Amino acid sequence: MKLIYKKSLMVELVKLGHDLEYTARNRNNPQYQVYFSPHSKAFDQDIAMLTGNEYIDDERAVE
Repeated sequence: MKLIYKKSLMVELVKLGHDLEYTARNRNNPQYQVYFSPHSKAFDQDIAMLTGNEYIDDERAVE
């Protein structure tokens, strides 16, 4: 699972076709939610694209 702390980023990832598994309250700041999504290379690539960063292949990501 990959944890996303920014709602607008998770909304854009869902628009790109990624699944939102569930949400939970942030333990450190209960007024915020944490978004859980399956971890994959495509997910990491889309996060990099949406945040304006370069994707660097990481063997920890699942196909």
